[in-house]
Amino acid sequence: MYLRRLAPIALLMSTAVALAGCGGSTAPAGTSPAGTPSAAASATESPSPTPTPEARTYTRTELAGIIAGLRDSQDKRLTAIPAAELEKGIASSKEMMSSVVITPKACAAVADSNAQIPAGSTYAAGGSQSAKMRAVTAVTLVAVKDPAVLAKNLESSAKVSKECTDFTIEVQGQKVTNKTVPLDVKTNADKTYSTLMVQTLPNKETISTLVVMGVTGGFSATAVATGPDVTKTSAAELTRLVNDAVSLSGARG
Repeated sequence: MYLRRLAPIALLMSTAVALAGCGGSTAPAGTSPAGTPSAAASATESPSPTPTPEARTYTRTELAGIIAGLRDSQDKRLTAIPAAELEKGIASSKEMMSSVVITPKACAAVADSNAQIPAGSTYAAGGSQSAKMRAVTAVTLVAVKDPAVLAKNLESSAKVSKECTDFTIEVQGQKVTNKTVPLDVKTNADKTYSTLMVQTLPNKETISTLVVMGVTGGFSATAVATGPDVTKTSAAELTRLVNDAVSLSGARG
């Protein structure tokens, strides 16, 4: 498969981008980020927020069923990624991202927020390889009980993409330059996030990664295409996949 010929560092960043909008803080409930006053230390207490209604829940089997119902541009069903393999990949991504050096440092948020999936979430994924172009496509579905989690993280990812349009990542002695361009893409989901990242490898080869993510309530569908032949026009196919996943999920905001 072409996927196996992609440079490891390119796959590393592609994995991070694929989880855009899904990552989030894993701090235990009741704690505050370093340097941020906790509610107990505040001089004036704010009114308790209205509890966010829990979203529809999905089992891993249900999400896998949605993946099985998706078809790529060649009208072929996506190949499901086994749960054990997916979990191993997520763990490897976290470990690899912890060893990279990103310049400027402010763009390290790309690694911090995107290399993880919300605690307690349910997820499933599948992929396909194009027979006509050098590219692979993956779809990741994530479901959480609190809709605010996905909405907040999608907005955070969009903000990071706009602020970090140019950055460099170094790992294992290799340096890769990255240029990201936020895209104006609309899906049938309540909220949509899309970006195109173009990486230039040490051998001057370029690999592009395009992401389209749709969030409705506590359900998100992220479609990612990676490879030298990926361009902005690939957004149409990824948007279709996201729309199909949202439709099959029956998710409501």
